[in-house]
Amino acid sequence: MSQKTTLRTVSTALAASTVVLLLAGCVGQSSSEPSASTPPASPSRPSVTSSAPASPSADGVSESEAVSLVEDYLTAFQEERFADAYTLLSEGAQSIAGPAERFADTAVGGFVRVDDATGYLGTDGVITAGPGPVDDAVLVTAVADRHADAWIVRDTPEGPRIDDAGVPLTGQSPYEWVNPASGPEDIRDVTPVDPTAPAAIVFADRGDGAEDGASLVGDPDQIVAYIGTTEVTASAAASESQRRWDIALDSVAPSADVQPLTVAWRVSDDLDVWRTSTTPLYTG
Repeated sequence: MSQKTTLRTVSTALAASTVVLLLAGCVGQSSSEPSASTPPASPSRPSVTSSAPASPSADGVSESEAVSLVEDYLTAFQEERFADAYTLLSEGAQSIAGPAERFADTAVGGFVRVDDATGYLGTDGVITAGPGPVDDAVLVTAVADRHADAWIVRDTPEGPRIDDAGVPLTGQSPYEWVNPASGPEDIRDVTPVDPTAPAAIVFADRGDGAEDGASLVGDPDQIVAYIGTTEVTASAAASESQRRWDIALDSVAPSADVQPLTVAWRVSDDLDVWRTSTTPLYTG
């Protein structure tokens, strides 16, 4: 292992106002017709509970706008309106997902499961927002039961859009969680964290394997780590076969309550999209 180096991202905010929404799930008529470029309207929902006023980012994307967009995205999955969900993705995320027809074919297994969307929007779900990894971005997290997910919402020329690069397929995923030991993202187990050690995610060394799909995932030399919406320290150590990122647990100690543990990174300089991986963080 090489000498461990602490890396921080351009975002230095350690905490910000959060928006917490307890939402009742809604089931509507499914549709296979693509929507217009304007994001679809959400069904009526219970009133929003907020812990603090939403704060706008430098370029005008507020946390409440980001949460509303993610709600619409999850509702589209819940109602199996995959064409509508596709219109809410950023251009970079759409380039990874492929055409809308391919997205519709892979949406449930590769992006958001219908039952997860229902849980996040349900009465036991909690959706929270905070500052993202860059000034024009907001991190939105969702927790329900022992499930967690997160998305980056950014200001784009088309308006606020979601960076969701999907889940790498089994056998092709170049990363997996080792603490908690939830494994690759597409076959993730739900398991408690070992609080005596740092949380950790491991990236395989793909070398020159970009042609095998690593270009859609990236080989990050910097990541941003969050527990909930609080940025925490991540440090990297590389070997000949893998790169491990250790995530400090001392500033936001895990407990029996589930928190989303998220890492985010830019896929590449050429592809304008952030990828995230989120696992539930809790003690046994």
